[in-house]
Amino acid sequence: MALSKRHWPDCHTTNFKAHPPYTVNPGEPRPLYHGQQCNAYFSEPKNTPLEGLKTPLSRISLVLEAINEGMGLKAACRTFHVGKNSIKRWLSRLGKLKETLLLYAFKNLR
Repeated sequence: MALSKRHWPDCHTTNFKAHPPYTVNPGEPRPLYHGQQCNAYFSEPKNTPLEGLKTPLSRISLVLEAINEGMGLKAACRTFHVGKNSIKRWLSRLGKLKETLLLYAFKNLR
């Protein structure tokens, strides 16, 4: 279930089509879209807190879940082989979505 309808990040049109995905570290595909009117491309995380991150969301989720369960920052860095500043950046970017993600989780409880 999408949280919102997809639209072109700059001109807000919905006239675009899927383009072959590109690969982020370590081999996870990320969707790419092609705007029909302006002939430009954008990826799924465009204009979101995830824009510009090269790490797959699945890996970020694992690291943040471990920290949420009580693992320390330095232990997470050693365990997942990521830098301290990367984890801090993820927490800073995704912390703004806390309320939205909480509502989404409650809505999808079964």
